[in-house]
Amino acid sequence: MRADQKIGRYVLNSRLSIDPGLRSGYDIQLWKAYDTVLDRHVTIRAIIEDDPRVNGVLGAARAAALVDDRRLLRVLDIIQIPAKRGLPSFVGIVSEWASGENLLEALTQTDGEPWDPLLALDVVAQVSRTLAACLTRKIAHGRLRPSSVFVTDAGEVRVRGLSVDAALFGSSLQDANPKQADVDALGCLTYLLTTGYWPGSIRVTAPDAPRSKGVVLPPTQIRANLPRTIDDVVARSVESAARPRDVARVPDSAGFATMVGATLDHLAPVTNTVVPVARKKPVRLSGRFFGLGIAVVALVAIATFGALLAKPSIPASTSKPATDAMLTASAKPAVVPTEIPDLQSTYPIIEVHSFNPLGTKYVKNGTPEALQSENEASAARAADDDPATSWLTRRYGTATLDDKGGVGLVLDLGQTRTIDEVSLQLVGSGSDVAIKVSDTVSADPDQWKSFGEATAASDTVDVRVPKPVTGRYVLVWFTRLPVAADGSGKYQGGVKNVTVTSNGGEASQ
Repeated sequence: MRADQKIGRYVLNSRLSIDPGLRSGYDIQLWKAYDTVLDRHVTIRAIIEDDPRVNGVLGAARAAALVDDRRLLRVLDIIQIPAKRGLPSFVGIVSEWASGENLLEALTQTDGEPWDPLLALDVVAQVSRTLAACLTRKIAHGRLRPSSVFVTDAGEVRVRGLSVDAALFGSSLQDANPKQADVDALGCLTYLLTTGYWPGSIRVTAPDAPRSKGVVLPPTQIRANLPRTIDDVVARSVESAARPRDVARVPDSAGFATMVGATLDHLAPVTNTVVPVARKKPVRLSGRFFGLGIAVVALVAIATFGALLAKPSIPASTSKPATDAMLTASAKPAVVPTEIPDLQSTYPIIEVHSFNPLGTKYVKNGTPEALQSENEASAARAADDDPATSWLTRRYGTATLDDKGGVGLVLDLGQTRTIDEVSLQLVGSGSDVAIKVSDTVSADPDQWKSFGEATAASDTVDVRVPKPVTGRYVLVWFTRLPVAADGSGKYQGGVKNVTVTSNGGEASQ
């Protein structure tokens, strides 16, 4: 499957993601496509026809198509993608396309800082009302997570993956029925948006919620000025949260919707706990929060003006705040407060390995071969402090690695470290490269914490962040390669040298 390929009435535009199917042995691709008949964009999730999950997924897709709710990204069609050029045949599930950001992407607009509690509750309330509508058809989502919820460019909340995601990847809550999994997920979304931490069992690219004696801490113990009613919402929904003896867990998403609606009604008159969230670009929401936001802003402005009249003025601090992440290939220096001394230290890199989880190839009978390494023998050259030696990728026919998805290196720092900067000397100019960090080596690149990225990078790249990121492993992940230097017309990238540094020492163990 390639961009510009036509499948019936649909034309593939770009591949959005690929699940390498390490457990099942069958990969799953997600594409953005164009419907030439109805003149609109759609998504197509392509599943190999031999995948044993296909029947269950098709049943889930047909059931999800019966639900009519404006907040759902609905299933529109099911298509056959015939085998060709030695590749297997696929089944495609066609769904609505939404232009916007998922909740994790929206959180990055505030550098991971939590949202205003009323905004967070309003978003989760809309999601819960959608899932409650699905219950009338006896359908649950089953695998709700931050990437399942979008805020569109028009300010609408949309939900994707109803029933289908659970049929493909399993429930978001182990050993629980789909209704219970949805309640837990709704509570986890509330926790994430109000604290910036994720308490769920399914892994996402957000910091794990702090725990004490095996249970997650209440939101008010993590973030000041949160209403106590947020603690109650979490206690009644999140599986890993502590619950007092007299507090019962809500049974389903309909019960959650009722609970959050009552919480919003209770908090709406309370304005002194609402703190506007600074954003690089705002999340605009239609509905009740728009009018509520105007009232809150007005009252906060009046209170602030009164405080200025009542108190003498205080000279503003002359120190400059740290800038946002400097992730450009031109390696512009990050601005830090001048009163902070330079404590920069370079970490030793214990081991280096090639990372090629998307390199599974299928033989004619559909059985996957073993994952192929990517020039593993020369991986250590990327960290030998000798720019005359390098690790190189294989040569590819296209800059996008023949649409494989990506390839890279994993650096082992030996233990969890606090990382402020990763510097690269690359082979050639024009690579798209991302830096990711984790405490475990996940085969899914999307499960790693994002550190930064450079597009069309020069041969020297410094990736810096204003807030340190902790982890033991650093992933250097190439998604686009420059033209190979050997004149073959192929595409090839590589790393001559890489260093990982910190300005603040090691992370606490």
